[in-house]
Order: sequence, then C-alpha cells, then structure tokens
Amino acid sequence: MFKNFSLSFSNKTICGLIWCIFVALSLYIAPYHEIWADEVQAFLIARDASFTDIISIIPHQEGQPSLWHLLLKGLIVLFGENLNITLVSITIMSLAVGIFLFGYQVPLIYKILIPFGHYFLYQYNIISRNYCLAYLALAILGYMYPLRHKYIWRYAFTLLLLAESTSFLTPVAAILGALWLYEAYKNHTHKLASYTAPMFMLGGFGLFMIWQILPINTEQYNIRIDDIKNYPYNVIAHFPEAFFAGKHLGINLLFLAVFAWLAFKRSLSPTLVTAICHHKNSVVSVLLIWITFIAVYFAVRPMFYHQGLIWGLFLCSIYMFFPNYILNKKHYLFVACLFMHIYWSFASISFDIQLPYSAQHAALKVLQKYNLLKHKIQVVGFHTLPLQSLISKENLYLTSDTPLYWLWTQDDLKRRYTDIQKTVDEHRDILVVDAFEAPRIDLSYYENTNMFLIYKIPAAAVYKGYLFYEQGLNIYIKKELIDESL
Repeated sequence: MFKNFSLSFSNKTICGLIWCIFVALSLYIAPYHEIWADEVQAFLIARDASFTDIISIIPHQEGQPSLWHLLLKGLIVLFGENLNITLVSITIMSLAVGIFLFGYQVPLIYKILIPFGHYFLYQYNIISRNYCLAYLALAILGYMYPLRHKYIWRYAFTLLLLAESTSFLTPVAAILGALWLYEAYKNHTHKLASYTAPMFMLGGFGLFMIWQILPINTEQYNIRIDDIKNYPYNVIAHFPEAFFAGKHLGINLLFLAVFAWLAFKRSLSPTLVTAICHHKNSVVSVLLIWITFIAVYFAVRPMFYHQGLIWGLFLCSIYMFFPNYILNKKHYLFVACLFMHIYWSFASISFDIQLPYSAQHAALKVLQKYNLLKHKIQVVGFHTLPLQSLISKENLYLTSDTPLYWLWTQDDLKRRYTDIQKTVDEHRDILVVDAFEAPRIDLSYYENTNMFLIYKIPAAAVYKGYLFYEQGLNIYIKKELIDESL
C-alpha cells in the first residue's frame, strides 16, 4: 500500500513540476508576443460591441459561437480596456494542461512531451484565439467521458462548452450528445428521466446557436473560401501535417510512407478484425465523430492554424474510446510526432522573441516620435487592427459612413474589398496601411517624398517553426504636421 502511495505521490510531484514549467514558459514568452489581427479582432469586438450585438449579430458575421467574445467582454468590464488577452489564453490553456496532467491515465512520457508541443505551448496558448476554449473543452471531455452516466449534468455542460468553443466542434458535440442519449436508452440501468432536463438544455442551446448564425453570411463565406488556394485539395494536406509533416516535402512524404507501411502491416494482422469486433461501439462512435468533423472542417474556412483542432480531437477521441491502447508504450511513431511538435514549438517561440509579429509597437513609436497621436490617424486594412487597439478611438479617422473594422459587418466587408481607394482618398494627412492591402491601392499621392515621410515597417508571423507570413505596415506622414524641433 505504501509503495503505491509513494508512486502516486511521485507522479503528482512530477505532474506539478511539468505544470509549473509550462506556466513559467508561457509567462516568459508572453511579453515578447505582439498580437495579430485575428487576435485583436475578438478583443475589439468585445470592447466596442454591446452584449446584445455579441449575442445576436456577431455570430452571424463571424460564423463562430459567442462564448469567446462574451468571456472577453466580461473580463473587459471587470479589468478594463487594458486587458491582456494573451494572459487569458494562457490561463485557459494552463487549466487544460492541468486537467490532462492530473486527470488522465497515460504513460508518463506523454505527460512530459504533450504539453510542450506546438499547439499546447504556442499556437493556442501564446496566440490568443477561441481555440484555447476548444482545448479546455476537449481536456474536460476526455476526463468526464468515463463518468458521463454518473455525473449527467457535468457531462452535459462539458458538451455545451465543446459546442460553444468553435463551430468546427459544435456538430461533434451534437453527435456525442446523441450517442450519450442512445447509450442511456439501451442500458436499462440508467433512468432516462435523469437525462431529460440536460438534453432539453443542450437542445435549447443548439437551436439558439442555429438562430445566432443563420442566415449564413454567404458573402463573407465566399470571400473566405476564395482566399484558400487550390481548395479543397490543399485542405487534405492539413491532416498529415497536423501530426508530423513540416514545411518540407521530403519530411511530409517520409512520414506518410512510414504511416502507410505501418497501417498496411496492421491491416494484415488477424487480430485487427477481432479487435474491431470487441470494440464495435467505440469504432462506430469514432467514425461518426470524425466523418462529422471532417465534413465541417471542409465546409468552414479551414486554414493552417486550424490544424491544432485535428490534433486535439485526435488525442481526445483515442483516449475516450481506446484507453487501453494508450497505455501501450510502444507507439514509436506517435512519440516521434511529439518530438516534432516540441521542435515546432520552440522554433516558433524563438522567431516570436526575435521578430515583431504585427509591427504594432514599432508603428506606435513612429507616431509618438513626431507627437502625432493628437491628430486624426487613418488606418486601412485588416492587419492594422493591433495598432488600432493601441490608439484611442477618438484619434482614429473613420468617415461617418464607415462601419468600425472590428464590428466585421457585411457593409464593412464590401468596403474592405471594393471601396478601399475611396477610404484612402478621404483623409490625406496620416495614413497607416497594411502591406497586404497596399498593392490594391493607388498610393501615388502618398509616395511623394517632398510631401510625406514614408516608413515601411516589416513584420513576420511564424507557424510550426518557420516564417509562413511576412507582413508589415506602411506609414505615410504629411511633413507639415511634424514639429521641426523634434
């Protein structure tokens, strides 16, 4: 008995140490990270939109549930507009990692490696997006699944959190709810009456979420799909890349070849059919979940930063439905994936520390250098959102008929894609335009070096250990606004 207690105490100590290292690393990296447009968009929605708009308008425009915006809105009300959203995602991911470390029965090697992989330590932790809620929901789901018929209400709220975390997982939550109710119906030891209220709660929220998103904003949806090159073929590449394959084709093909060989070898094993028969319900459940997820993944705008959802759902579904398989320590290919994820994680962190992510602070310093924050500043382009969050709303130049960028309305989309030139021509003193938009705008008036000071500030985004997106801001300042004494 004492030996088992000592082992348990030792494991808890190791898990506590891993958790402390995870939190300490996250807090060390956070000050170096400049938030990107996608991160600050949610912050600005939470800051400037009302609770009513967040519930009724924003989900229709964003195509995502409202929980993330509501959470940020509540935190802004409590802590003010200087809320650091990076700390919000770090807090949520630290909870998810803690649940995994202390609640999951997996070999210690996985508890040491998984938390420091790319999606846990960097992509959904340092980069503050609603997907951190998805990882928290998946962590709770894996822990609660064996207890789903014991703690009925807790499991129901877990499914609700999963559904509200991201639209990619909302249908997965619905499938899990249907399977849960079917199990209760088939097993006569469960009292169906105990499931009535939780299922009505889930069904009510489901209908409410459908009301929030419908009618689908087809204009925004089409723009998003058009932005994906070679859709849907390149989306297929997301799946192997979520596990191991990196930027280089050779690594990609090597991983696929090894995986195919192992899968073929396994399919020839006579024990495979026996194993499937013994776990028929689990196999059916996994197939339903993944068919649903893949269908939704292709339907919603699937980009590289959504690959972490593939990874997270994979870990959770294997742990839920095949726990005994997880306890087998001979998963060499999986361990290789974990080491690759750790490489991605620390390579990305290195880039983030060395390079400005969105050029927001550099741009702000230029404006401060010439004491220009008292003037109206015109900002154009989605990638200027981080800078907009640092400038007082009263100092931003926006024409009366221009919807605020952060409300992400359909009218704003039309303006962003059709009327940018008109917007640029309406104010000709200080212009900040992102480099992505600049080629589509006639900036010849601003390129006059006799009239304007011109700054071109680079920025770089990283993903899985390499630069995938080089972006920056162009600043044009009318010389007559500058105090010569500065």
